[in-house]
Amino acid sequence: MDSNTPYLLTNCDLQIEFVSQAALNLLKSEILLGLDIATQFNLEAITENFYVGHYKSARISLNKLNVDDGFCFLLELHKTNNDHIRFLNDAINSSNIGIWRYNVESKTVYLSGISKNILGITSSTQLTWRKILSLVHPDDRALFPLFFENNAQFGVPLQFEFRLKHTGQQSWFSLKGSCINKTDGQWINGTLQDCTVEKTTVIALNDADESKQLAIEAGKIGTWRATKSGNQWLWKWDMLANTIFKLSPDDIGNLNKWVELLHPEDKPRVQEALENSLRTGVEFKQHYRSILKNGEIIYVFAQGRVGKNYKGEYCRIDGVCVDQTEIHITQQALKKLNTELETRVNERTAQLYNTLQKAERANKIKSEFLSMISHELRTPLNGIIGALDLLSHCTLTAEPRELVNTASCSANHLITILNDLLDLNKIEAGKLELETVKFDLPTVIADVVCTFSASAKEKGIELAVFESLEKKLILKGDENRFRQILLNILGNAVKFTNCEQNKHKKITVNTHYNRLNIYQSEVVVSIEDTGIGMSADTIQKLFTPFTQAEKSTTRKFGGTGLGLSICGKLIDLMGGKIHIESQVNHGSKFTVSAPFWLELNEQEEEPKAKLNCYLIGELSINNQHILKLAQSIFDVNVITDNIQKLANADRSSYNLILTNTHDLFLQLTPQLDSSHNIMVYTEPAFVEAIALAAPHIAVYANQPITIKQLEKHVKTHQQEQLSIDDFSFDFDNAELDIEQAESNEIKVQSDNRDILLVEDNPFNQKLIKSQLEKLGLCCDVANNGAEGFHCWYNRSYKLILTDCHMPEVDGYEMTKKIRTEEAKSERSPIPIIAVTGAVMQGEKDLCTSIGMNDFLCKPIRLNDIRSIMERWYEHSNR
Repeated sequence: MDSNTPYLLTNCDLQIEFVSQAALNLLKSEILLGLDIATQFNLEAITENFYVGHYKSARISLNKLNVDDGFCFLLELHKTNNDHIRFLNDAINSSNIGIWRYNVESKTVYLSGISKNILGITSSTQLTWRKILSLVHPDDRALFPLFFENNAQFGVPLQFEFRLKHTGQQSWFSLKGSCINKTDGQWINGTLQDCTVEKTTVIALNDADESKQLAIEAGKIGTWRATKSGNQWLWKWDMLANTIFKLSPDDIGNLNKWVELLHPEDKPRVQEALENSLRTGVEFKQHYRSILKNGEIIYVFAQGRVGKNYKGEYCRIDGVCVDQTEIHITQQALKKLNTELETRVNERTAQLYNTLQKAERANKIKSEFLSMISHELRTPLNGIIGALDLLSHCTLTAEPRELVNTASCSANHLITILNDLLDLNKIEAGKLELETVKFDLPTVIADVVCTFSASAKEKGIELAVFESLEKKLILKGDENRFRQILLNILGNAVKFTNCEQNKHKKITVNTHYNRLNIYQSEVVVSIEDTGIGMSADTIQKLFTPFTQAEKSTTRKFGGTGLGLSICGKLIDLMGGKIHIESQVNHGSKFTVSAPFWLELNEQEEEPKAKLNCYLIGELSINNQHILKLAQSIFDVNVITDNIQKLANADRSSYNLILTNTHDLFLQLTPQLDSSHNIMVYTEPAFVEAIALAAPHIAVYANQPITIKQLEKHVKTHQQEQLSIDDFSFDFDNAELDIEQAESNEIKVQSDNRDILLVEDNPFNQKLIKSQLEKLGLCCDVANNGAEGFHCWYNRSYKLILTDCHMPEVDGYEMTKKIRTEEAKSERSPIPIIAVTGAVMQGEKDLCTSIGMNDFLCKPIRLNDIRSIMERWYEHSNR
């Protein structure tokens, strides 16, 4: 070949093996041997043997010739149609259209750079036809041979869409091309574009159209339209609309056929509405009936909207028609059913109203009956209990005192049963209202434990109390009802733990708080016993009125079965709950939880008094709890190593000894002979022995003990030494001494009758007179309200005790008359105290509303009279 001809020789893999001197001069480069020609020149095939490429800044044309063991490429600077080619390249690049070529015989393929970029292939990747097909989605791979063969053989246009096997979002590509026959073989040239947006839009439109068509068919909705041609309207509707009116296919578009089917009563209205819509463009919307050729009447709803042309003229209307015959039939049936139901409901409502009226009357009669029974029962019980109360204050020998106690217990039990019945009636009638007052939980716990500690000790039951030591909280709620719940549950625990087969009798009371939020705290009190226990079935019916664990329970243990029923209803009103765990012959555990409001005003904490606490030996669990209680109340100085300090302790300081070691304490007793202000807490079994060994020292059992009782006894001991019976809650003799002492607090002349008693029952007159005389007071007696008003009007009294229910003029009416007269004559109001056996809901409110000052409920005990006298008689202005 001429040495002046620039050319390159490559092997079959297109690697450069020789460069002519003319080619070196043209390219101005000597580093070409061994390099890939396609890569170095960025070859782009124009035909099979003609390529255009770039080398450095020069645009090169390459003609490929076949030689032995490779190819010869003739080089020349490319100048022909340079501007035209540049224009085509720029247009193709800017429109992001890829170019490809495919030889049908050799199956060789060429992809432009844009084509590779569209398909996600790097520009340096060498591609074969098989490689390209492997990238196509399996569902679309069969399209390639089908369309390519049809194009090559039959000249069918090559145009289809396909997907690749890319993961993630699905992409679509449009392939177009045409077959060209050349001297070097049959070629297919074409373009490649990413048509994902267009394809996705078409798919969505097709789905929407298909969904619309399915919805129309499912709803039996026919479509209709009309277009205006000149002055004529041309009508058309689909087969579904034709089917609704049962017309033949030939009738489609014949408006007169549709008009003939209109119901005579509806035809004028529908035709006028349609003509008005076509004339004015107003929406067409009509419900009408049609009579089909077979005589069937159908109910149709039709609606259409009018459109305009570019001139603003009304030129078309499109609408739908819906067969609502089934809906109409259903509505008529429903209307008939509603009418029947309304009649039945009115009848049933009238029946329920009558039943409700009867129930309300029955409930009112029951409440009035219970109120009357309460009054009638409490009147004789007042005489019995009051007389027994007075008798208990007399000097009696052992046997008469025992008889008085027995009769008093029986009478008090009758009062308990009566109160349970009244509470249950108030709860069931929805008339029980809870109070919201400030109270202290430790005080409530102390009251409850104090009530049953003596009976528990008498029955040999070990009673233990463990209280939470959190910061003192002031709660707000119904203290009395919560105390009632705890009293009932602890009373049951004492009752059912005291059985012959129970060798280990123990009741444990635990209390703690659960802080709910800044405004509320939940109080949790658990009472666990070792009593007879209950089965799961029994627990289920435990809160049912008049129900007890076993049929023999009432006979064996007593009670009405109302206590827990009332507790369950009370705890529900409080928003709390009672959880029960129990096994037969293994005891029961009642956990009471109730939310209470908190007093948010911070209380000023008083400085703690100092207390010396001496520990002798290792502390038991009970003494450990006492130490914690003491540390929560006092500033405790714990002394464990020097008992000698106790003998020289300051008499004004609080000194406390905790021990559960009997022998070790007795060894130290001689060192304590000179000490008189010492308190000892020990196990109940050691109390008697230590008290005998050191009679000058107050010795107490460390259970049962509450935080309030510990505080009271430590502070009281600073003033005077208490006896063991005080701490053991045996108040019989103490109360007698206190009452005898207090009975002398109120002293008046025996002939000074400045109290007026208004009572119609002779027995109650005699009883209350005796109780007042026991307090050193005298009274005048009036038999009814009329006499009472006359006595008050003519004489000056310091206080009036009046029954509420009396013949002629009752206590309510008398009080009203007195308050009215006081207002007229400007007399000072006299304290009027209601004395009644009626304790139903609203009784106390009624007494207050008419001007009474206080309330005494029968049966009246001496302490009740004393409290009233201290509150109103002593502070009277008269």
